Amino acid sequence: MAASARGMVDRGGFLPKQASENPLLSVEDGIGVVAIEGPILRKPDLFARIFFGATGSEDIGAALREAAGRDDIKAVFLHIDSPGGTVAGTPELADAVAALDKKKPVYAFSSGLMCSAAYWVASQARAIYATPSAQVGSIGVVQAVVDNSAALDKAGIKVEVFSVGKYKAMGAPGTPLTDDQRELISSNLAEIAGEFHAAVVAKGRAIPADAMEGQTFSGKQAQRHNLAGMVPDRAEAMRRLRVYHAAPVDTGSRAMDTTIEDELAQARTELANLQRDHQAQTELLNEASTAADSLRGEVELLTAEIDTLKAERDTATTEASALRTRATALQASQTDFDTRVQTEVARVVASTGTTVPARVTPAGDATQAAELHAQFTAITDPAAQTAFWRKLTPDQQSLIVNHKA
Repeated sequence: MAASARGMVDRGGFLPKQASENPLLSVEDGIGVVAIEGPILRKPDLFARIFFGATGSEDIGAALREAAGRDDIKAVFLHIDSPGGTVAGTPELADAVAALDKKKPVYAFSSGLMCSAAYWVASQARAIYATPSAQVGSIGVVQAVVDNSAALDKAGIKVEVFSVGKYKAMGAPGTPLTDDQRELISSNLAEIAGEFHAAVVAKGRAIPADAMEGQTFSGKQAQRHNLAGMVPDRAEAMRRLRVYHAAPVDTGSRAMDTTIEDELAQARTELANLQRDHQAQTELLNEASTAADSLRGEVELLTAEIDTLKAERDTATTEASALRTRATALQASQTDFDTRVQTEVARVVASTGTTVPARVTPAGDATQAAELHAQFTAITDPAAQTAFWRKLTPDQQSLIVNHKA
């Protein structure tokens, strides 16, 4: 077996991994793999590269340009494990990914971190995939300004800054920010955040606004918020890119035309993926339907309770009205009885010549009648008033009816 100019040819006639002038780019069977790892800085120094594993955005851009110009690369796979990076260089790098995707399909994948600036870059790919435990998102912008003026003042150190322009010395060590400077920083961050948000939805991903508040999501959560599709591993993401967009590179031993069997295999794969996605959506719909049914049941129970309480209230109101009518009738009857008694007494006195004796009642009746009448009239709720009336003896009820203020 002879050595190839870009590596060893395998027994199937393919080039599994081929060399590149850029260390961030490798080629796997016609797919250019671009590694984006660590913080993304425009020009990281040696310290940042060694101790923080930083990657230069210009180096990533060079790898993308090389992949775009190579005929042996049919698609590009961004393998990302990055917490984010600086704003400087990120929008341009994202634009480079978008431009490359128009020429060759670009997929983004992460089994670790794909956050902040790294997600901005990934959002311009045709498809984004993450494993269930990956961390995806952190869509937002942050800038920290350290104000150590109080500490320096405590140490007896005073910093004086001379500048022309109210923003020129903004953030100078040992000085606090002015309100104008804070407003400028906030407005700059808001503008950058607006560009970030516009970029991540530019490919038509229906990402809700409340998922772009700087939070990160697991791969499973990211799929629910449309930030990424979920795959079990890197091999599955590569398989999808290869099946959908990048047939293996032909070295002359195989024809480039896709066979009927390949087309059938691709169709079966697409169908399986659609069925899986449909199943996931169906499960979500079932969960939502179950929750809705539960809420409807609670509403029906509450409605029934309200109807019952209304019926009880109406019954109590009717009983109270009947009691008031009865009390009025009893009072009228008592008044008529008293009138007849007085008339009879007057007749007896007139006929016998005796004086009319003072009306004698049992001791304490007037006081008890006043107390019971006050208690009865103090109750405003008809149902409670009815319950109070039913607890009284007939004599007590009579005292209330005959009581006069």
